[in-house]
Amino acid sequence: MQGRHQAIPAVSPALSCVYSESKVTYPLLGRFTSWPGRRSPAARLVQRVGLQRTNYDAGVLSPSSTIASDLMPRLTLLLAMREHGHLSAAAAAVGVPQSTATRWIAELSKTAGVALTHRLGRQIELTRAGVALAEAIGSAHTALSVGVTRAHEAADPGRGQVVFGFLRTMGQSRAPELLRSYRAAHPRVRLALVQAAHEELIEQLSNGTIDVALTAMRSIDSNVAATELFREPFVLVVPADHRLARREAVRLHDCRDETFVGLSSSIALRRRVDELFGAAGIRPRYGFETEEVETVRGLAAAGVGVAVLPSRHGGPLAGSAEVPIVPRHYRQIGLLVSSLHPLEPTVESFREWAVRHEWAHVPKRLGSSSSRRDRST
Repeated sequence: MQGRHQAIPAVSPALSCVYSESKVTYPLLGRFTSWPGRRSPAARLVQRVGLQRTNYDAGVLSPSSTIASDLMPRLTLLLAMREHGHLSAAAAAVGVPQSTATRWIAELSKTAGVALTHRLGRQIELTRAGVALAEAIGSAHTALSVGVTRAHEAADPGRGQVVFGFLRTMGQSRAPELLRSYRAAHPRVRLALVQAAHEELIEQLSNGTIDVALTAMRSIDSNVAATELFREPFVLVVPADHRLARREAVRLHDCRDETFVGLSSSIALRRRVDELFGAAGIRPRYGFETEEVETVRGLAAAGVGVAVLPSRHGGPLAGSAEVPIVPRHYRQIGLLVSSLHPLEPTVESFREWAVRHEWAHVPKRLGSSSSRRDRST
C-alpha cells in the first residue's frame, strides 16, 4: 500500500481521516493547531491520541469541510446563544469567561465569513446568519447525541429505550402479556408505550415517533417491514341466546336481515369488514357505530345488534357467542418497523425477542390457514 492513500468517511467532518501504510492523519485538525499562546482542543486531541498531522489536501477534503472543521470547537457556544438569547448567559452556560466567549465568536465569524453576532443595547445577540448556523448546529448536536446512544446500546443492547406502539385491541391482553415477559428478561430496557389506531401507528413509524408496532398487516401500507406473529379469524358476535349462537359456522348471507353494530367507517378494521360484506354481496344495515372494538362487542352481547369482528383473545365477552364465519377470513397481526430508519440495537433486540415470543395461535376448531376455504386478510 506504500504511497497510496484512502479517504475514510466519518459522521463528523472533523473526524475524517486519510490513512497510508505508515500513519493515520486527520487533515481537518491541522487548522486548529496554531493558536497564539496555547494549543486548541483539537491540537490537544492530536497530542493525546498520538495522531500525526498533515496539511489540508484539497484532493481529499473540500473547503466547506475545512470551514466546518474550524467551527467545531466553538459551536457549543453558538448553540448556547440561541438557547439563552445573548452572549453573557451563553458564556455562563458553557462555563467560559465572557472574554473568551467574545474571542470565540469573533473567530467563528471570521471563519464563516459572515457576522454571526451584533450588539443590541448592552447585550450581544445573534444575527440572522448566526441564528441560521445555530439551527444547523442543533440538528448536528441531535444527530451526534443519537450516535452516542447507539454506541452505548451497541456495547450493551440490554439497555436503552424502545417506543412500542400497538392497536387498542391489543391492549387488553396481547401487548401486556408480551411486555410482562419481556420486562422480566430485560429489566434495564426502558419501554415507552403508544396505543393508537392502525393509521396513526403507520404514520408514527414513518416519522420515527415509535420504533415498533404491533398491528395489522396490510399490503397498502408503504415503507414498513412486517413479520407475521399470529392470525385472528373473523367471527359473528351475537348474544348468547341468539338463533345463530349455537351454529358451528355461519355464512354472512345467513345474517343479511340482521341489524349490525360496528366501528365507524373511518377505522381500518371497519373497512376490512365492509370488504367481507361486499364479497358476500351483502349491504349491512348498521344500527349503531362506535370508535372502540370492545364497545361493539358489548353492544352485540346486549342484543342491540350483531357484529363481525376478529375473534377475541381469551374467549367471547360474557353474555355473547362468537360463531366462525365461512369462508374463513383472518386478520394478520404482525410486528412492523419502518424501512426508512435503521433500528437501534436495543430495538432490533426487542423485535427479535417479540418474534420468538410464544403467541397464541388460531384455535384448532376454526381450522388452519392452509384450508382451501381459508383466506388471509
